[in-house]
Amino acid sequence: MGITQDKAALRRVLRGQTLPPHRRQQASAAICASLLALPELANAPVVFAFVPSPREPDITPALRSLLANGHTLALPRCTAPGIMEARQVDSLDNLSPGSYGIPEPGPDRPLIPWGMLSAAIIPCVAADRAGGRLGHGGGYYDRFLLWAPPDMAALMVCYAHQLVEQVPAEAHDIPVPLVITQEGVWRNGKPEGRLRRWTPAE
Repeated sequence: MGITQDKAALRRVLRGQTLPPHRRQQASAAICASLLALPELANAPVVFAFVPSPREPDITPALRSLLANGHTLALPRCTAPGIMEARQVDSLDNLSPGSYGIPEPGPDRPLIPWGMLSAAIIPCVAADRAGGRLGHGGGYYDRFLLWAPPDMAALMVCYAHQLVEQVPAEAHDIPVPLVITQEGVWRNGKPEGRLRRWTPAE
């Protein structure tokens, strides 16, 4: 089986694994706390992030905190298959359903050039501790990581069960050096500090 087939198989497995609402809320709160404690994010004037789907960590509390603390926040607006742009928002309450039904900014919101981004919070279907990333297959974030400024801090978030031993990778796949789950932070493949023990009984 080739890498493309390996990726598709891993997507099928992980898309079938979901957290109940109360577990998602707990895990998301822990992820938001870790995100906001990272200096790469705290010191970033302009942050690009995503609006989570029900299967992804709910990072909206962290996004609201960034806005409240004076950061410029940009969210993706899909303009063509595999292509998105960054649009500045001053609230998460004025978004409209866009591609795939995910809320996104309108075309009237200010356009933020990729080169202005200081940090980006990136979603995934699966990740590994070294920063390997498996997306949904649309290529949006593959292109984004290719175009992003080299000094931009990239932070990938996922649930602990989405962290696998090794993500199938191709030559064009760009790793994300910081991985955040509800158990803590992995930086360049190594745990940063003591990781939390996250069990179903919590």
